Amino acid sequence: MIYVQLAITPVIVILTYIYYRDKYNKEPFWLLFFLFLAGMFSVLPVLGVGYLSDYFIRYFRGLYRVAYTAFVQAAFIEEFWKLFFTFVIAWWAKAFDERFDGIVYAVTVSMGFAVVENIMYVTGYGFTTGLLRMITAVPAHAIFGISMGYYLGKAKFDKPKAIYLILAFIVPWLMHGIYDFLIMAGVPWMVIAFIAFLIIMYIYGFLRLKNLSKYKVKPAPPVNDAVINDTYYNASANTPERGFETNADQTENDDTFADTEHSSLIENQAVQAGGGVQQNTFTQPPPTSSFTQNQTPNYQQNNDGRGFSQTSPIQPKNNLDTLSILFYVWGGLKIFAALFVLIYVFMGAGLIAGGVYDGDTEMQFAGGFFLIFGLVGFLMIVAMGILNIMAGKYLTSKKNRMFCLIIAGLACLNAPLGTILGIFTIVEIEKPEIKRLFENNV
Repeated sequence: MIYVQLAITPVIVILTYIYYRDKYNKEPFWLLFFLFLAGMFSVLPVLGVGYLSDYFIRYFRGLYRVAYTAFVQAAFIEEFWKLFFTFVIAWWAKAFDERFDGIVYAVTVSMGFAVVENIMYVTGYGFTTGLLRMITAVPAHAIFGISMGYYLGKAKFDKPKAIYLILAFIVPWLMHGIYDFLIMAGVPWMVIAFIAFLIIMYIYGFLRLKNLSKYKVKPAPPVNDAVINDTYYNASANTPERGFETNADQTENDDTFADTEHSSLIENQAVQAGGGVQQNTFTQPPPTSSFTQNQTPNYQQNNDGRGFSQTSPIQPKNNLDTLSILFYVWGGLKIFAALFVLIYVFMGAGLIAGGVYDGDTEMQFAGGFFLIFGLVGFLMIVAMGILNIMAGKYLTSKKNRMFCLIIAGLACLNAPLGTILGIFTIVEIEKPEIKRLFENNV
């Protein structure tokens, strides 16, 4: 199980980061789920076509053989099928409405492929291989996906579409081929070249993300139907550059009412003092608001749906939604892993049946042990999965902070993925401003 977690951890970290970078117009989970499954499924045609390509490898020797393996059997076949599934599933999707979405889709497919490939390598070659691939192969697949998605997004919204579609395959294919060739060649100086190329790829990937991020536009706040004639209300009177204006007529009426009330008060005081109205040569101005024109309180406007506006404190930025998603995923993985524990249940039932048939008491005892062990293990793992899903729900609704702390602490016992998730969760919900969010929802 530790090998599987080691193989999955970098994939989840990368997917979370890409999802976080897609700030305003989030992609639907069902679409990302199908793209991830498609990436996992793409391993099958890759292995099938790769097996057929073995027929031609006998015609190559030396570095030519390495180049054929790197650029054709690995890079060409893998990047072709990844682009194929990304294009078929995402190109016509309604959610594909901005350039950055191409990166989200392509990286999701690439991570689906990478998680299956990584599990195969880690379970076959051990823990050290998993650690190396965590900082090399898996991020490399993400960079290939970023370059593919970059040009796929450009092809969707810019011209010439055909050129960008070709580049969506050519660029990741060449990058993948060079990556594999440098690591497969077995030439000492190429190891240094491989490290340098890996660093360049990382920089390239971040620049591509930054380049398409500038096209993302924060959506405008919704306008209530009851608010018309371009009149909006804000706590600050003179801030039209923020998109709000103060109702001038309402302000004038309020000032008139304040002056009248103040004058009446002075007259009443004069009558009481001298038995009649006296002429005052000197009066105090009416009280003014505690906010000046150059001060804007830390409040934002929320419409209550009836044409009235109200103020509420600006919510502090937090990562609770991202952590919630990770706990949902972690709980789902727990429940999925519990299915494997049922093997002990079936094994125990088989031993009991065989012992009864042969009259073997020891076999029946062993079968009973496996049966009970499997059932208890299955129920415990499923229960932990449900508790993690509940923690994800509470993080979203910002309730039951202590429950979330306990589940995060238990998650730390599941190294390395659970440990990372638990530590980040504890650090986040221990922040004072986050504590206040939970306290306000008690």
